[in-house]
Amino acid sequence: MRSKFNGLTLGGIGFIVLLYVSMSWIYPYAGYSLNKSITYDADSYLVEDYVQQLNDLTNNYETVSNDDLTHDQLQYLLQMYEQGWMMSDEPVKMNQDDIDQIAFEVKEARNLLLSLAFEETYLPNAKMELKHAIENNLAIEESVYELRDSQSHSRETLQTQYHNLHGMFENSLRMLVTFYERYDEEKAMNE
Repeated sequence: MRSKFNGLTLGGIGFIVLLYVSMSWIYPYAGYSLNKSITYDADSYLVEDYVQQLNDLTNNYETVSNDDLTHDQLQYLLQMYEQGWMMSDEPVKMNQDDIDQIAFEVKEARNLLLSLAFEETYLPNAKMELKHAIENNLAIEESVYELRDSQSHSRETLQTQYHNLHGMFENSLRMLVTFYERYDEEKAMNE
C-alpha cells in the first residue's frame, strides 16, 4: 500500500514538473518561466535584403557633408537599423533586455525624426516621406511594446511577432531611403 502511495506521489510530482516545464517552453515570456527567452531565426532572404538595403543607404550617404542637419542625423537613425538580431543569418536568442534595447533605439529614432520635422523645412515630397517615416516608426514602437508585454503569447506567436517586427523595420528602412532620395532631389532642384 505504501509503495503504491509513493508511486502515485512521485507520478503526481513528475506530472506537475512536466506540466511546468511544458508551459514554460510554450510560453517563454510568462511570469513563471525560468528561461525568459526565445530563439529568433530570421528568414535568410529577409536578412539578405535588409543588410543590402542598409549597406546601400550607408554607402550612399556616408560621404555627404555634415553641414546638412538632415544628413547628419542619418548616422544616429541608422543605430536603430543596425541591431544584430535583424542582420544575423544565425538564430539569435532574444530576451526582455533585448526587447528593452529595441524599444530604446526605436524611441531615439522617433525623437530624431520628430526633431527633423520641427527643425528643418522640407519641400512637399520630402515632407510627405518624412511624415510616412514617422508614422511607420510609431507603428514599430507600438509593436515593440506589444512584444514586450506579451507574457501570455505562445512561442509560435512570439516567432510571428518577431518576424513581423523584422518586416516592419525593413519597410521603415525603405521609407527612410525614399525620404533621403526625395530630400536630395528637391534640394538639388532648389540650388
